[in-house]
Amino acid sequence: MGNSPAVAIARPRTLRLTADAIRILALGSVAYVLINGHDGAVILTLLFLALLVPRLTRLPALVDLLLCAALTWAAWSSVFQWYRVTDWYDTAVHSVTPGTVAATLHLLLARWRLLPSPSDRTLRHASVPLITTALGATVASLWEMYEWLATDVLDAQVRVGYEDTIADMAAGVAGSLAAGLILARRAAHASPEPSGTDDPPPAGRPPS
Repeated sequence: MGNSPAVAIARPRTLRLTADAIRILALGSVAYVLINGHDGAVILTLLFLALLVPRLTRLPALVDLLLCAALTWAAWSSVFQWYRVTDWYDTAVHSVTPGTVAATLHLLLARWRLLPSPSDRTLRHASVPLITTALGATVASLWEMYEWLATDVLDAQVRVGYEDTIADMAAGVAGSLAAGLILARRAAHASPEPSGTDDPPPAGRPPS
């Protein structure tokens, strides 16, 4: 049996509500560091503002949730220095976060017609992974520039070095390639959606 319309509507709504809960937690973390005198209020404030982007641009609910989870995980790992727990942890963050951001940017820039849509059937099969990987490499490079700025200019205690920088950028490129492959696969099996969002239609209006 197929899923009922109510279940189909509930899924994106549940994903969106979960993303909103993460936004609330991100905002609460700003208050936490301010009350406890912990560094990182600026980073967490920027995090909260960044988490509003997928909500305001009405990107698909799943993309919204994944971006909120990845960015919050990365920001908290930096502020509370979770990356010091084990060697592989930092690599995981630098792999998942640029990949998630790259896929989101690809969808957003396609929405604004600055890049071809992943669902464009005229593209070659390798185009979507290549574009997403290029975006992810840019994100990873900007991240490393931020770490350099924080360490050499702002005297922040961030673990940096040549080997660490290269490893982080390699992880970001690999994660972005994986995200691009997933994005291409989903686009190949999904019907085009003119609105670019999977939110349910307003009450009283049938789906288009």
